[in-house]
Amino acid sequence: MCKCNNCSPGQTPYIIRRGDTLWALSQTYGTTVDDILKLNPGLVAENLQIGQRICIPFVPSNYPSCSTGNYYVVGKGVNFNTIAAYFGVSTDLLYKNNMGIDPDALFEGQVLCIPVAPSPVKIQISDGVLTVRHKNGGTTSCPVSGSFTGSACVINKQLDIGTSGARILDLSDGGAISGEASKYGGVVVGNADMDALFNLTPVGTEVTG
Repeated sequence: MCKCNNCSPGQTPYIIRRGDTLWALSQTYGTTVDDILKLNPGLVAENLQIGQRICIPFVPSNYPSCSTGNYYVVGKGVNFNTIAAYFGVSTDLLYKNNMGIDPDALFEGQVLCIPVAPSPVKIQISDGVLTVRHKNGGTTSCPVSGSFTGSACVINKQLDIGTSGARILDLSDGGAISGEASKYGGVVVGNADMDALFNLTPVGTEVTG
């Protein structure tokens, strides 16, 4: 499993990108500049460095708190057992990470927190195609725009279940894989393909170019 997250439970890893400010990040993640600074001794708000790794305190908003940062959006035809089996975790552990839900009454669009386990997939991006290689030997592919070279891993998953429906996979090299709805850029996947990719790809998944 690709391990690139040095933040503690309840914190979201983030890599500084061009144009970032702590104020903007505090607004995105629903926290404060002071709280970000407290988590990152030595961080200077006026001197952020591109590629610098920081931790951001997680504040639950429109989806449940998830110390692993590994979110899953329930779709048609899935149930608690199939979700647990796909990610290689027990139903008991899945329930403990989603206290208060009814495992027998999942509904489409419901957001779950998945315990982190070895990723069941690997991702390769080459010649305008993103290929997901499943642990059972199968593959699925979709077209992408933007390029990716080298290797990285998924360190964070951002989800907007409001009007835009944005899905973003933050990568350890400072880049990202995002859907068209996110308007973020990086490697861009069609919205429908990104919805599926978001659920297939847990934190820790390897990405190669």
